Amino acid sequence: MKRLIFIFLFGCIPFFAAFGQDDLSMSNGDTVVRDVSFRFLDTSTFETDRLLQEMATKGPGYFDGIKNHLAFLPLISKKTFPFDPVELQRDVIRLRRFYERNGFPNAKVDYPTSQYRLSDNSIRVIITITEGEPTKINSLSLVLEAPIYDGLLDRWASLTKTVQAKAGERYTELLRFQIENQVVSLLQDRGYAFAKVASDVHPQADNSLVDIDLRADPGPLTTVDTIEVVGIQNVSKHLLLRELPFKSGQRYSRKKFIQGQQELFGLGLFRLALAEIPEQLADSTVDLRYIVRESKPRFVSAETGFSWETGLSVESNLRHRNLFGGARQMTGALGVNTGWLASPSNDQSPVKSVSASISLRQPFLFTTRLSGSTAPFYSWQDDPNQDTRYYKVGVTNSLLYELLPFRTLAVQHTFGRTVPLIGTDFQKRFDIYDLSLLSIGATIGKVNNFLNPRRGILVRPQLETGGLIGGSGVEFLKGRLDVALYFPITKRSSGSLSLMIGKMTPQGGSRDQVIAENEFRFDAIRFYAGGSTDVRGWTLNALGPQIALADSVATNADGSFSVSNAHYEAIGGQAKASGRLEIRFPIPGLSNSWSWGVFLDGGVLSSEITLDENGRPVLTAEGLPQFSDEGRLSFKSMKYGTGTGLRYQTPVGLMRFDLAYKVNPSREDLRSAKDVSLFQSGFTDEPGRERFIRRFNFQVSIERTF
Repeated sequence: MKRLIFIFLFGCIPFFAAFGQDDLSMSNGDTVVRDVSFRFLDTSTFETDRLLQEMATKGPGYFDGIKNHLAFLPLISKKTFPFDPVELQRDVIRLRRFYERNGFPNAKVDYPTSQYRLSDNSIRVIITITEGEPTKINSLSLVLEAPIYDGLLDRWASLTKTVQAKAGERYTELLRFQIENQVVSLLQDRGYAFAKVASDVHPQADNSLVDIDLRADPGPLTTVDTIEVVGIQNVSKHLLLRELPFKSGQRYSRKKFIQGQQELFGLGLFRLALAEIPEQLADSTVDLRYIVRESKPRFVSAETGFSWETGLSVESNLRHRNLFGGARQMTGALGVNTGWLASPSNDQSPVKSVSASISLRQPFLFTTRLSGSTAPFYSWQDDPNQDTRYYKVGVTNSLLYELLPFRTLAVQHTFGRTVPLIGTDFQKRFDIYDLSLLSIGATIGKVNNFLNPRRGILVRPQLETGGLIGGSGVEFLKGRLDVALYFPITKRSSGSLSLMIGKMTPQGGSRDQVIAENEFRFDAIRFYAGGSTDVRGWTLNALGPQIALADSVATNADGSFSVSNAHYEAIGGQAKASGRLEIRFPIPGLSNSWSWGVFLDGGVLSSEITLDENGRPVLTAEGLPQFSDEGRLSFKSMKYGTGTGLRYQTPVGLMRFDLAYKVNPSREDLRSAKDVSLFQSGFTDEPGRERFIRRFNFQVSIERTF
């Protein structure tokens, strides 16, 4: 029977096979799809990925092909895509209707050049599309069927001009719906809860033009009467009502009604929060309803990850969503960077750390936009690259004000005590010290998508000070500004430009940064450059002045040297400037989740190591390198990196695989820490040979907006 269907369907279609192709009538019920592609005979308005979403017939993707080639291996099975000619006919109908809905009433969709191959009983489905001339909007009229209050007349006139300006655009059902929603939103956001809009479309005889008539019935001007909350069990109604940006007796606004839904969901108490207007007579008051479904009050999560710089990492959280009522959240968090399986490049060692905290968050402080939290914490860190090892205990208190969704103003104060954990020789000199840090920061701007932005700008200023409130073993003033600009280039390609500038000024007893005590305490405060989210040609913190260190050097019988634990230590800087420009392109044959990027990064720090006439660092009496740093940037010293890489969009951010190249590396960048440490210590007359491979750096990371 299937054989007859094949012969009938393709026998009725004028079909001229390409040279060397087998007769399509030889296909049978075991035929598989080896590819689905499109040919456009005139214009191409939609991406092929969008058209494939309308089809049930599927072919193997890029990774399916790789998997099928490896099917001879154990535990890997070959994935096939059966061909159904009846379903293909339905796909043709679906595509025609899709084009009709999107303003192409005369579009022609067929598959006459599809190619059958007898050798493996497979078919390449080739959909041929002739879009034809689109239907365009000739005119739009907007009629108000009842009067509105005087204060809204100017906005109504402005909206009318905006709607009428759409004349000449391609007509689609979606566009008509968007115009209707735009009109309804104007009325409902300003008190007309029962506003309705109807539209009539009048096509001309050849379907080339349409006239759209819109009629708006505002209904009565309304105020909020009752607010019903359905589904609450362990949370008080009073708590939920206080989160709403309106109260009974106030003029209705759909915008505030939906904002209330977002506020309820943002409490973290509910797995579902819906807003609806129940059926009722249209009069001067309106009853509102929220439907919620409570989540379990206790929540446990565990996550693990891996990077080449830190190795295996583990993070777990224990959360109580409604501690003592009032929507207070208590969260216990534990995070560990183990360093296991880490393989950082360029003579670096993995950074190990442990952090633990218990935080209590109060979501409502005088207003729904302001929340506060307090969090006692413990942290331990071992960074061999900076010769830094310590543990810290303290408490962090924060205030967070939500300007707009994802745009916030934060004030935070941390008081802690830091205990150095370093070698015996230094332990007598490095004392326990207190920290008192006050910071204020904001995130402002607008982008179209906060996980994978394509258009918009975000600005993030931050100011931090040490020692302003209470005693502190570090005194400084530090500011930085991050700016990220996102811009589309084509439908699927886009660009991004990120700029950062920062300045740190030591104060009081912290002014002399060359003193060993201050150098140790400011390791985590100074600016550094390099890494997967910075200048990608360099590994983490490896851009800028560095000194090569080694635990010990022994002279062998043959005159060679044995060097123990040679590594570079970054000096950092009191000031920093960096920038990243990236262009992303689609990858043919892969989904929209994949893209290819090319980039150019640059960065510079303000510090400079003092060298003697032989090019070796000048050391202090404590054995530390002398360096000058007045917080001034010389852009002549800017280091650049360029490269390319793959991007893959995940639900939590953009995963990047980057291969970067150092354009103008320093002397240390191209030489091993062992060779440079021997030169700096006077054991050799030259700093070693350059290694071209060290110009390259491979990075794997998950990128967020900031």
